[in-house]
Amino acid sequence: MSEFDPLTTLTSRLIAEEVIRRVNEYDKLQAKLRATERVLPYISKQETMRDLDISDNTMSKFESNGLQRYKPDYNSSLIYYLIDDICKFIVLAD
Repeated sequence: MSEFDPLTTLTSRLIAEEVIRRVNEYDKLQAKLRATERVLPYISKQETMRDLDISDNTMSKFESNGLQRYKPDYNSSLIYYLIDDICKFIVLAD
């Protein structure tokens, strides 16, 4: 038997479509976050919230679910994230 049954074919097609959707979503998100010229691969919390149109509570939930924050060594209240971490987190969070 060289052909797959219809259920296997349908399942594999749905999986492939989901993978393609997530890759496209990842690419769009990276393009949006990288739209500005950056010297460093970091983005501030404020910029992230503005660019993705999300609230501070949403960022807090992301952090509680594993998104890593970076704070400068000097006394500052600024919080930064790696752009790649945000992209991966957003796409994989679905």
